[in-house]
Amino acid sequence: MQAHLYPARQMITFLLLLSVGSLAVSGTGCSSSEQTEYRQFSDKIDQSGQETVAASDAADSKSPAAQQNQQSATQPETRADATPEPAPAKQQTTTADNSPAKAEPTPTANQPAKQIRVEELALVARKPDPSQRALTEQEQKELAASEPREVKILVKDRSFRKVAPENVLLINYDDIDLLKVMNMEPVTPQAPELMPEWLKDLDGQRIRIRGFMYPPFQQTGNEFFQLARDNQICCFGKNPKIYDLFPVVMRDGVTTDYILNRPFDVVGVFHIKAETVDGELQRIYLIDDAIVIDK
Repeated sequence: MQAHLYPARQMITFLLLLSVGSLAVSGTGCSSSEQTEYRQFSDKIDQSGQETVAASDAADSKSPAAQQNQQSATQPETRADATPEPAPAKQQTTTADNSPAKAEPTPTANQPAKQIRVEELALVARKPDPSQRALTEQEQKELAASEPREVKILVKDRSFRKVAPENVLLINYDDIDLLKVMNMEPVTPQAPELMPEWLKDLDGQRIRIRGFMYPPFQQTGNEFFQLARDNQICCFGKNPKIYDLFPVVMRDGVTTDYILNRPFDVVGVFHIKAETVDGELQRIYLIDDAIVIDK
């Protein structure tokens, strides 16, 4: 039988060939589309990431620190391109605060650096030589105070009245002030020998004198203490004169409490005796067998 008499067989063969060809074409198209889509998606991710990084870098570059870093980073390049300048012969050393350091003298073999520094400080702290200029009023006073005064009797006679209790002699600190009595400054161990007779006669006499208590070691039960002329700058703030602060020893079996910032009277036996330690005068007056009258 001829083929044109059976058209269905040719049609079936044509359809089979068409199906096989279309499957091959469709498979190739699917794999190509998957690769293309995957490639396009990854490209989008890379582009978005690059845009984000670029945006953050642009924001950081606007900050002052980034600008300063950029300037410092570009400076070496500029210097590299520019013509190099000859280095100075000697650069000046600077300190941490960018201020120029002071040049110090070079120590010699026989003079170490520390000694040179001490001599420099001594030159700065040294007082001007008085012989080079006229002295100020304050300098004249300091110079006069540093020089020993000429000892002379300023109070030639002095009498004292007797008071209770025990009919004692009433004296005060002016009576035993050696600067006011005999113009003595500083006080020397020879002071008792140079005193006027009326002052020498007080040695061994029972007296009554008013003063302040220099802070003792304990609050109560004090068997001795220091009697001060006042509680101001004379005796409490600076080194007092040797006749403005002297010891008081209480009578046997008698003690006293600390009397704070108010004057009181002491009655006892007055002694004049210069006591020295290593040639330095420590005290010249002493009261013992004393009682305190705090009224």
